[in-house]
Amino acid sequence: MLNRAFCATLALVLAAGPALAQTYRDAGGSVVPGVVPLPYAFTPLPPGQHNLAPTVATALSVPAGARYATVCASVASVNYTTDGVTAPTATVGQPLASGSCVALSGPVVLANFRALSATGALDVEFFR
Repeated sequence: MLNRAFCATLALVLAAGPALAQTYRDAGGSVVPGVVPLPYAFTPLPPGQHNLAPTVATALSVPAGARYATVCASVASVNYTTDGVTAPTATVGQPLASGSCVALSGPVVLANFRALSATGALDVEFFR
């Protein structure tokens, strides 16, 4: 009797396995079952922006379909904002030190990004 109960319980657990499997959304938004290996999290999406000199509050030129970006400061520090309301100034915004990078995630954050630096430059790579 115990053997039958054990086998029945095991069969129920194994049958429920696929229902409990993780899923993810591909680049097109389709739900894909998690029974296949996940692709790389980031697929490069050209064109990037390089040596961008944000001497006034500057937005990114975000390519269609971009979901992520890596923004790196070079030469000097940069102040940036992502709320879509606050303009960065020399004393307002998040500081990004020269040689540092920040990862941005989501189309709204990418669209709202603004940067400012008197002497700095930005290098940006986009991903989907």
